[in-house]
Amino acid sequence: MDTLLFALAVVSLILVPLAPKLVRFRIRLLSWLHWDWAVNLFEKHFNGWVLIFRAILLLIAAALFCVGREDLNV
Repeated sequence: MDTLLFALAVVSLILVPLAPKLVRFRIRLLSWLHWDWAVNLFEKHFNGWVLIFRAILLLIAAALFCVGREDLNV
C-alpha cells in the first residue's frame, strides 16, 4: 500500500509545474461545453487558479507522503 501512495505523491509532484497547462485545458473543455461564464472566470483570474491548483497538488503530495511514512513506521 505504501508504494502506491508514494507513486501517487510523486505523480502529484510531477503535475505541479504543469498546472498552467491543466488550467488551460480546463478552459478549453469549458469553452467546448459553451460555459462562457466559467471560461471568463478562469481567464480573468488565471494566475490565481494556477496558484490554487499548485497548492492543492502540493497538499495532496504532502498528505500522501505523511500517510505513506506512517505505514512504514508500523
